[in-house]
Amino acid sequence: MSKNFDTFLKLEKKALENKYVVLVNGKVVAKGLDIEKMLVKVRKKYPEEIPFVAKIPDERMMVL
Repeated sequence: MSKNFDTFLKLEKKALENKYVVLVNGKVVAKGLDIEKMLVKVRKKYPEEIPFVAKIPDERMMVL
């Protein structure tokens, strides 16, 4: 598995419910609600990397 995915699996999900996280090289580089602003900043700081982006759902969310 990738470093980013391994890091994602280990995140404390409860503290990040309903927020986005952006990982680069196995490190959380941004977290929050405005994914567009976050990605602009991350792309400026890490122009050669492809960020891993995920939204942490509320624990009550049901995926069908």
